Order: sequence, then C-alpha cells, then structure tokens
Amino acid sequence: MQKEDEITVKVTCSYEEIVKCLEQKGFALLENFVMNDIYMIRDDIDISTMKTLDVLKNCILIREFVGIEKELLYKYKKYDDNGDILEQGKVSCPILDIQKALEFMKAINYRELFHINDNCFIFSNKESQFVLQVISDDKMYIEMELEPNFVKGKLETLEELKKKLLSYNLPIDSSDFFVKKAEIILNEVI
Repeated sequence: MQKEDEITVKVTCSYEEIVKCLEQKGFALLENFVMNDIYMIRDDIDISTMKTLDVLKNCILIREFVGIEKELLYKYKKYDDNGDILEQGKVSCPILDIQKALEFMKAINYRELFHINDNCFIFSNKESQFVLQVISDDKMYIEMELEPNFVKGKLETLEELKKKLLSYNLPIDSSDFFVKKAEIILNEVI
C-alpha cells in the first residue's frame, strides 16, 4: 500500500479571489484536470448505524482522471480521537472502462453511495506546490503533499507542511488541516 502524507484545508473565498491571491504570491497554474470518484460500498453494510468515517473505510472508489487514467482505488486512513488523520495510504488497480467497473462492482454486491466530481488545478511557485480542488462554489480545498511532483525538495513533517502553507497567508480555514471532502459529501447524502 502506498503511504501518503498530505494536508487538506477549506478555501474561504471565491475561485476568482483565490486564483488572484495565488498569482500575487508568485504561484502559476501548471496543470488542470478533472477527477471523478464514485464511492461504492457493499450492499450488506447498514450505514445508518455507522459513523461517517467508518462508512468511508468500507468504500472502494471507481476513479477517473478524465482523459488520463481510470482505476479502482481503496484508501486507508487511521484517525485519532479528534478525527485527525494519523496515517493514510492507498492501493489502486488500473481499469479500462468506468461503466464496466461499475457493472462489475454491482455484480459483486456493491452499491453506489455518492459521487465527487473534482476540478483540480495544480499551482506552484518553484518552492511549493499544491492542488486547488473545486467541487462546487462553496466547496473548494487546497491539498498539499510532503512529496510534490513539480518542485524539488520536500518537507519532512506534516507540521512543516502546515507552517509552509500558513506562511502564504491564503484565505483558508486553518482550524482543520485534515478536511475530509468525502465525509462532507457523505453527510449531505445520508
């Protein structure tokens, strides 16, 4: 299982305002892609009696990076008592066809739980990189990883990552560095 170290925070302004703020701080748009996730759960799991984080632990995702790749994905997350992510990782399996994957999952007794359609914008300023994720006008997030793809070097701890993000003085909600987008959407649909 591939381990991940990242933080995710909520953006507290409009898309136009955050992009203007980023440009003023020397960030440039490097890449834009759309990521569509279908969250699937076994038919025999009664989610009405479960905490949302426990529901998500039982989900398999059918993920499409539109025009790039498709995969089945399992995300592992371990939480502390406050719901902060202590450890996370993922394992994926490439697939060729989203519809056939959906049919396969239904054939082995999984059902669709919810969808997340995420417009992703990768920004960098040569020393930092993060993804601005836009789900809707009121659901925008910044995700930052310890090991970025487009800049050299990496930070060593999540605390360093938090400090680096805060140093840019962006319009974000800094009360939660482990926002769980899927939990927010799941709470809206159940």
